[in-house]
Amino acid sequence: MPKRKLNKTNFVILQDFAFGTIAISSLFLLFNASGANATTSSVDSVSIEVPVACTMTSTVNTAHTATANVGTYQENIGETTFNVICNDANGFSVYAVGYTNDEFGNTTMKPSAIADTNAIATGTATSGNVSNWAMKLTVVTGDYAPTLETGFNAYHVVPAEYTKVASYSSNTDSSSGSSFKSTYAAFVASAQPADTYTGKVKYTVVHPANAATPITPAATMQNMDASVCTTTPKQVIDDRDEHIYTIQRLADGNCWMMENLDLGRTDLTTDLTSVNTNLSTTVSASTFNGWKKTASSNAYTAGEFILADGTDATSGNAYGTLYNYYTASAGTISGSDNRNNAEYDICPAGWRLPTGDQAGEYPALYAKYNSLSLMRASVADSGAAFALPGIFYYYGSGGSGSINSQDYLGFYWSSTAIGPGGRYVLMIQGNSISAASGYGNSSGASMRCILDESMPISELTYMQDFNGLTPGQRASVLNSMAYNTTYSLLDNRDNRTYEIAKLKDGNIWMAENLDLGRTDINVDLTSANTNINSNTTIPATYINSWKNHTIVGAWNSPDLLPITTSNASDYRDTDSTSGTPYGTLYNYCAATFICERMDYNFSDATSDICPAGWRLPTGGATGEFQALYNLTDYNTLAKMRAPIASGGAAFALAGYIISYDPDLQGIAGYYWSSTKLDRSTMYKLTINSDVKPADSNLRNYSYSIRCIAKS
Repeated sequence: MPKRKLNKTNFVILQDFAFGTIAISSLFLLFNASGANATTSSVDSVSIEVPVACTMTSTVNTAHTATANVGTYQENIGETTFNVICNDANGFSVYAVGYTNDEFGNTTMKPSAIADTNAIATGTATSGNVSNWAMKLTVVTGDYAPTLETGFNAYHVVPAEYTKVASYSSNTDSSSGSSFKSTYAAFVASAQPADTYTGKVKYTVVHPANAATPITPAATMQNMDASVCTTTPKQVIDDRDEHIYTIQRLADGNCWMMENLDLGRTDLTTDLTSVNTNLSTTVSASTFNGWKKTASSNAYTAGEFILADGTDATSGNAYGTLYNYYTASAGTISGSDNRNNAEYDICPAGWRLPTGDQAGEYPALYAKYNSLSLMRASVADSGAAFALPGIFYYYGSGGSGSINSQDYLGFYWSSTAIGPGGRYVLMIQGNSISAASGYGNSSGASMRCILDESMPISELTYMQDFNGLTPGQRASVLNSMAYNTTYSLLDNRDNRTYEIAKLKDGNIWMAENLDLGRTDINVDLTSANTNINSNTTIPATYINSWKNHTIVGAWNSPDLLPITTSNASDYRDTDSTSGTPYGTLYNYCAATFICERMDYNFSDATSDICPAGWRLPTGGATGEFQALYNLTDYNTLAKMRAPIASGGAAFALAGYIISYDPDLQGIAGYYWSSTKLDRSTMYKLTINSDVKPADSNLRNYSYSIRCIAKS
C-alpha cells in the first residue's frame, strides 16, 4: 500500500494571547471512518480594564507670607504650582473655593487674636477704606496647557462657592501633566488692626471636564451661623482636621450632623480648645492622638477610641469613630463617673452631644422619624441617616476592646447620665430602636453632634427677639417655658410690657391683648419691629393718626381705639375673670393693612400689626383658635377665660366697635384671625355665652388682637 502524503492543512496554528506570539500548539494526523481529516482548537481570552485616574499635586514655589503696611497694596504674595495628571479622555476641571468663611459663608482672611469682625474680606480693592485679598492664576505652557476661566487670569475675588477656575478637554500623559500657578494679592486699609491674618483656598479636580460642580461647604462648623442650617443638606468643614460633614435641620427643628463624628481618623496637629471644640480648657493634640486604640492595645485606659472602617449599607454613611465616654467628654467624665451630665465634649465648638432620657432630644427626634427605616434611611431618602457601626466593650483591665456587631448595632452617646458609670444612648439593635436606653461609660459608641441653639426665655428681652429665631432656638425657648406660667417681654415700639405663655397646643401666645396705639409711638413700623414686608415702612405719625374716638365702621381707613369704660386713653380696664387688660380694638385695615371693602383677589393676611416674630393666629375649622379650643385644657368657656396661672388661656371680654362707641365690654370678646372666609369676611374667635372658635364677620368691625409667636 503506498504512503499517503501529509497535507499542510493538517497543522493547527494557535495564538498565545498571554504573550502575544504565534506558536505551533500541536500537530495531529487525523483519520475518520471515511478517511477525511478534521481539526480542534482552544482560545484563551484576556481582558484588561484601565480605570480613570486623575491626581493633582501642588508645589509651593515661594512662601505665602508678607508684611503689609497699612494703606498699601501688595501683589504676588506666594506662588504655588498645581499639576494635574489625568487619563480621562474627556478631560477634567479644577474648582476653587475659599476655605476660611465667616458665619455668612463669605470668604475672609481670619485674624489670629482679635475679633473676627476685623477679618479681611475677599475683593480686588487697591485703595480706600476696606481691606481686601484676592487670587490670580497663570497657565504653565506646555503640551497640556489648561484653559483658565474668564477673569481668573487677573486678580479675582476668592469664590465663596466652588467655582470652576481651569480645565483641560482631553487626557494628559503621566509625566508632564497639565499645570497652572496661583498667587495672591492684598490691600490693607489704614484702619485695619494689627494682627496676623490667614486665608485659605481649596482646589479640587473633577473629571470629566463637564462633571457637576462639587458641593460647597457653607462655612466651618465652628463659626457657622444657625441660619445656614436648613432642611436642605449642606456640607460644612470641621476646622480641627478639615473633615467635611453633611448637616441638616430635621423635622424635630434641630440642626444635626447627618454623619457620625470621625475626629481622630487622622492624627491631629491642632490642640482641642474652647475656640474649636465644645470645651472650657485645652486637650493637646498629642494627648488626644494618644487615645487612639491600636491593633495590639487591649488594656482599658482613661481615654480610648477606635476607627470603625466601612460604610453603612442603608444610610450610605461612613461608620466613623467609636469613643468611650472619657474621650467623648474630652476627659471631663471618667468611666466611673455617676450622675454628672456632660457639659463638655469633643463636638466642634458651637455643637454638643444631644440630651438623653425620655424627655431628651433623641426621643424627640425618634417621635418625628418613628420607624427603624426612617431613622436609618439616607439623607437622599428623607431619613435621619443613622448608621450601624457596631460597638466596642471593655470589661476592666485586659478587655478585648474590639469592634463587635457591625451592621447590626448602633449606640449613640447623649450628654445625660443614667446612673453610676452609665449614659443614656440612642440604641439601634437589629430590628428595634430604643431612644432612651442605657450604656456603660467605659464602652465605645458613636457620636452624632447637634447644633447648640440653647436660648432660654430668660435671655429674651423684647417681643421682637423672636424675630429671626431658628427652629432650634425657638424650640429651646419653648422648652424652657413652664406651663401655667407667664413671662414678661417688652414691645420695643412703645416699651409696653406684655405677658406671654406657653399653652398646651405647643405654641407661645401673648397672654393679653395687643395694646399698640394706646399712647403715641415715636418709631416707624418696619419689618425689624412689626410683622410686615421688608420693603414696607409705616410712619409713626400715620399710626398715631389711626386713634379715633368716633369710629364710623370704615373699611378703607385704619382705625384703632384703646378700650376703657371711661374712654380715657391713659387708663386700661381689666377683665374681671382673666385678670388681663382689655387692650385696644382694631378694624381689619389697622390689624392687617387690608383695606379694600370688597376685594375678589385678596388672600389670607400675611402682614399685621403684631410685633416682628409674631403674627395673627389662623382661623376657621382647621385654624389655631379651633385647635386650641379642641384641647381638653381649654374646651369650655370657663377654661378659655381662666387666668394662665389657673391653667386657662386668659382671653378677655373687651367687646367690639361697629359704629361709634365700644360695646359689650365684660360681656363678649372677639379676636381677629389671619384667615379669610370670603372677599369681605374674616374668621374670628368669639367668646360670649359660649365659645365659637371658627366664627366670622365683616372686616369693618373692630376687634381685639392676640398674637402668636412664629414657628
